[in-house]
Amino acid sequence: MKDLEGKIHLVSSLPLFRSLSKKEKTWVAESVHIVERERDEILFSAGDGDRSLFLILSGGIKLFLPKKGEGKREEEVQYLKKGEYFGIQALLTGEKHNHTAVTVSESRFLVLSQNEFQKLIQKIPYLSITFSKMLTKSLRSELLGGKEYFRNSVVCLVHSDPIIKDRFATELVEKIELESGKKSVILHFSQNGNGTSPHSKSYKFKDAERIKETLGKHYASHSFIFLEVFPETENELKHLLIDEADHIENLVSKHTDSNLCDSITKDSRENEILYHETNIRDILDHGKWEIFIRRKARELSGVEMGVALGGGAALGLAQVGIMKVMEEEGIIPDMIAGTSIGAIIGAFWASGLGYKGILPLLGEIDSLFKMFKLVDLSFPGQGLLHGKHVRTLLEKYLGDLYFEDLPIKLRLISCDISTRQEIVLSEGKVLDAVMASISIPGVFVPQPQENGKTYVDGGIVNPLPVSALTQEGIQKIIAINSMPSSKDEMKTNKMLNLNVFDIIVNSLYSLQYRIGKYSAQEADVYLNPILPNSNWFEFWRSKEFIELGETVTRSSLEEIKQLFSEKT
Repeated sequence: MKDLEGKIHLVSSLPLFRSLSKKEKTWVAESVHIVERERDEILFSAGDGDRSLFLILSGGIKLFLPKKGEGKREEEVQYLKKGEYFGIQALLTGEKHNHTAVTVSESRFLVLSQNEFQKLIQKIPYLSITFSKMLTKSLRSELLGGKEYFRNSVVCLVHSDPIIKDRFATELVEKIELESGKKSVILHFSQNGNGTSPHSKSYKFKDAERIKETLGKHYASHSFIFLEVFPETENELKHLLIDEADHIENLVSKHTDSNLCDSITKDSRENEILYHETNIRDILDHGKWEIFIRRKARELSGVEMGVALGGGAALGLAQVGIMKVMEEEGIIPDMIAGTSIGAIIGAFWASGLGYKGILPLLGEIDSLFKMFKLVDLSFPGQGLLHGKHVRTLLEKYLGDLYFEDLPIKLRLISCDISTRQEIVLSEGKVLDAVMASISIPGVFVPQPQENGKTYVDGGIVNPLPVSALTQEGIQKIIAINSMPSSKDEMKTNKMLNLNVFDIIVNSLYSLQYRIGKYSAQEADVYLNPILPNSNWFEFWRSKEFIELGETVTRSSLEEIKQLFSEKT
């Protein structure tokens, strides 16, 4: 059972499967097996008959085409890494591999055999559509001599509300090239478009065969091909362009009843990989255009960077030092996931308050006396503290912030105490989500929700929320684990005569450290700042914790910078 749960966790981390239901992910997990390989190992060679799909969990591989003549060397085709896949052509066509795959570092894979794949699509029929589109792109590119077999994508921009139809595609393409270095082109067929853009090409024809042929020609030279549908686009052409897309961006608003994607099936609409809807006027009205374009460009081109902030109470204040250094270096994450103390720091980071904004809060708890002012005992009850004083303090800074107001995407982790399931909070009032994430069982009274559920500290189920990032398609991840290991010397709480707190909190932390270490395997950069001879209740030592966070970050700064600036 543990092996299956581990595989479900790994399946959930891959973009290819993240839109599946829990039941469907379980079916995938039952169909795959895990393979581990050392550096410079050959997974298969050109001409081999093993017809399996490989999904990269960690490490990376290089693909080579076979030698083309005597004395010739193998030609390197592509480098693939975490979250990407290969072997799709052999899996779906039954043909032998036409290239060689070699590991470039210690690597782990999920492997799906052809036999298991056939069983899987019987259970999840629409997976065959996704896999078929992957194969079509691969074959087209290969026939045209292209080298990017796996990374190019056709995106259809559907202007159900045409308010920004003359600028969206152009600005998005320019931002994609700036952020990722990937080449893109905008194709228009017998319809209006921005003819002045150097990225745009227009064709007078609209017949299906010539459109498909034109798409194929651009696969060899562009990572992204953008198509556009406008309200005036003819119905037949609209359906053709939407059908050719791997991903659809539907730009809608409350100002118009028009929805040009009304023909798309319910299954497709619910598949986040295939379809996404954006209220475009809401973005314009709230002055979020620049943020939206940058986010969308990084999201589509697969260069998003995320930060996972773990728990640890006062020990987690080292994360403030990490935030400080990254801000000073101009390193802006695309998404932050936080649990417990990481939820508080993540909320300040994502809101733009940042390092300078959190210092006044820390100044209000920089002594034992000030800490006691937050104590509001709850006897008898569901916890030792009500948590109302803590909420009042946080409300001074986070106020009425909502998730949709944040310049950086934020995911906070809590636990539904009745079902023992992880809850990822990403909507509504940020303060409500923070309070749910920090409610340590036995210490704080659990947080009742409007939906009738009761939430407690997210560290119980996910103390280092890397998975909350991978499930959103984030492939570059910095994980910060402030949980002490059994080897770390920690203080006890005897001077406060509140040993019950130590018993509860340290019992939780002993388990959470091990879970966090497991989660950290999916991260690219792992930081574990632990201040010697400290403990979870010493919030008044914030200066020391922050300085430690700064030191740890600067020692890994080159690795972080490379991760953030890397262009695929």
